[in-house]
Amino acid sequence: MSFTLLTAWRDARSQHQRLLLCAISIVFGVAALVAINSFGDNLRATMDKKALTLLGSDLRFASRTPFSTRAEVFFEQLGGEQSRETRFNSMALFPTTNDTRLVQIRSVDGGFPFYGEFETDPAGIDVAGASEPIAIVDPVLLALFELKPGDPMTIGQQTFTIAGAIVEVPGESAFAGLFAPRVYIPSEYLEATGLVGYGTIAFHRVDFKLPPGADADIIAANAKLLLDEERIQYNTVATKKKDLGQSLENLYRFFNLIGMIALLLGGVGVAGAVQAYLRGKLEAVAVLRCLGCSVGAACRVFLWQVLAVTFVGALIGALLGVIAQVWLPAVIGPLLPFEIESFVSWPRVFEGLGFGWLIAALFSLLPLLPLRRISPLRALRASYQPQRKFDPLVAMVWAVIGVLLVGYCAAQTQTPWHGGAFAVGLGVALIIFTAAATLLRKVLSLAVGRGGSYVVRQGLANLHRPNNRTLFLVVTLGMGAFLIQTLFLIQGVLLSDTELVDSDTEPNVLFFDIQSDQLNDFTAIVESEGLTVADSAPIVTMRLAAVNGRSVTEIKSDRGQKIDEWILNREWRSTWRTEPSVTEEVIAGEFVGQWDGLREPVPISLELDMSKDLGVGVGDTLTFDIQGLPLQCKVSSIRKVDWKRMRPNFFAVFPEGVLEGAPTWHITFVRAPTPKALATLQRKVVEAHPNISAVDLSVVLDGLRDILGRVSFALRFMASFTLLTGIVVLASAVITSRYQRYRESVLLRTIGASAAQIRAIMAVEYLAVGLLAGVVGALLAWAAAAGLAIWVFETNAPVPIWGTIATIIVTTALTLATGLANSRGISNSPPLAVLRAEAAN
Repeated sequence: MSFTLLTAWRDARSQHQRLLLCAISIVFGVAALVAINSFGDNLRATMDKKALTLLGSDLRFASRTPFSTRAEVFFEQLGGEQSRETRFNSMALFPTTNDTRLVQIRSVDGGFPFYGEFETDPAGIDVAGASEPIAIVDPVLLALFELKPGDPMTIGQQTFTIAGAIVEVPGESAFAGLFAPRVYIPSEYLEATGLVGYGTIAFHRVDFKLPPGADADIIAANAKLLLDEERIQYNTVATKKKDLGQSLENLYRFFNLIGMIALLLGGVGVAGAVQAYLRGKLEAVAVLRCLGCSVGAACRVFLWQVLAVTFVGALIGALLGVIAQVWLPAVIGPLLPFEIESFVSWPRVFEGLGFGWLIAALFSLLPLLPLRRISPLRALRASYQPQRKFDPLVAMVWAVIGVLLVGYCAAQTQTPWHGGAFAVGLGVALIIFTAAATLLRKVLSLAVGRGGSYVVRQGLANLHRPNNRTLFLVVTLGMGAFLIQTLFLIQGVLLSDTELVDSDTEPNVLFFDIQSDQLNDFTAIVESEGLTVADSAPIVTMRLAAVNGRSVTEIKSDRGQKIDEWILNREWRSTWRTEPSVTEEVIAGEFVGQWDGLREPVPISLELDMSKDLGVGVGDTLTFDIQGLPLQCKVSSIRKVDWKRMRPNFFAVFPEGVLEGAPTWHITFVRAPTPKALATLQRKVVEAHPNISAVDLSVVLDGLRDILGRVSFALRFMASFTLLTGIVVLASAVITSRYQRYRESVLLRTIGASAAQIRAIMAVEYLAVGLLAGVVGALLAWAAAAGLAIWVFETNAPVPIWGTIATIIVTTALTLATGLANSRGISNSPPLAVLRAEAAN
């Protein structure tokens, strides 16, 4: 064994407690990376294995309107096998219990799914080929109303017999029927329900099992012009995988940033722990130099120690990440349309182990490299300090760390400027913390005089004394508070952006598909139950035909256009009003409530986000197609809409005097004080008008809370790795100053200070450091979260100020508590015993 390895081993045996901090600092960052990347491999491998069952067919076409003759001719030319489905929401009545519920009706024929299995209970029910009016229903309906196979259910004017329950539908998650439970019926009985006609919001689709050799993606690409003109959307196995991957990619990238932050914090902790460890080894390096040991050999003694313990820490982190990986599919799995097959991805394990060890090694080099400047003279004169000079190797290490951060973040976000901004932001934060700590020391050196309490003066004076740890503590604790709080603020912003307002004054049931000749009778039914209509709106369906004179077909064919196709293809449901509603605020232009028919084009008010998506503003023109008639409009105002309020909100609002002659249906909002009153109202409305559907908004809220609860738990579960790393770094930063506290305590006890005074002095010092780190870290986190929310996550949700205040309080309290706990016993120990213990170490 070489001299440096042997010396490193002998020295490490008595230093295992101090070296343990280096190992612990990196554990949770590596664990997060391994868990996240292994889960990503599991997800991608499962999607590849179950690719065909994700769609259930080779090719699917879908439209919000019945397929035209031109489309049907195209479908016929494709050959192969076809399966049709018409899907819409309606109320179902269950005579056995006299209950009603909004359900999603799916009328099917053909052999779908062509790949995978449509699982039912009892097994083998073929609803598409049934010659009787049977239905298979979502199991939630059976549990909710205590139904069983054989019980009747009425949909519109047709009664069906429940034949069984849905177990699994290819390509759908367990939450597919959360808001409106699924009900499958034979297509030949669809017309008998009397629910399909004008005003019905229905989706039509046709699935194909193509002949051998046919390529679904090529077929769809060749038919793009026809599909655009007919406003038909398509899906293939490839596009389904891409869409699913993109929907999960944001969550996956956010997880990766969590892992990177945890690893970065761990690196800071390693640097601090190594620096504190090496402070007690400076004389040993000087002695080795005196004995003829080269600079490189002396440094390698401690390099081997640090590399060994950080490798152990990374290895423990990798094992912990493999264990944590098992939890992610259990939490996120129900949100996916397939069951994730969990396995250990060894390449990702070794990748996380290697990358984590590399980061730890690079950060440990920052305090290790200055050992090269230790002179043999220090062995004879302890006060000797070499002149500080610019070290190009230290600068190179910082550059490598910066490049790794930029590259990793850019790879995870797939946006180079995001990675660069992340690294630059961390650099700016580091400079700000360094400047804050330096300014604090300067101010205290000038401001702390002889007046006031000795304890306070001494505690503050410790922050600018020689060999103080103020800069290290402020930078370490501040960076930890900054990164962790930024993460939690962004998590809060993302979740708050999806919350809905739920209060005792908001409506809790929505009725839709109310025809104009049914509106008065419907209102009478509501009033007969002692209730009132809280809000209502007429609706006219239309499609976007042109934007600023450019047709939708022309825009779609332009590869440089930035308007999403869902906006161009969607069926707009618009209304008319004389003034903005309580959920709307005009932020640009003038809201026009009445139109005299003399001015052209028609003035409309557009919702803010939609105006951004379309790239239009006040004065621009939009052309809508209403039942084949073009209507040219001019944007007269832009509205900011509170979508969280349970009110009728729209993208486009017209003035009175424009749409009244168009085919119209209505939506209304009602508040029912009790579940019983709500059930009674729904039953009476369905009995009188089977086509009218109702949505229990409390059920929607509960469903969203369930979904968001799972997502929130997954985010917090992964964020806990960062939090745990932050706690380790906090403890490490405070513990590394213990040696200096010992020496100060000895001096103070020698000149007569009491144990209580020493503890109070330490408390003042830790309180000041924690407060400064907390204030700067919290303010930087608030600014960073606001910037990320706007420019990266593209949300207008406000960043809560209470999180900033909480960060200041928590950081200060944790620093004080950890510092005092770490200093326990120092103030009470006899000076001679302390000196002997330190000499032994």
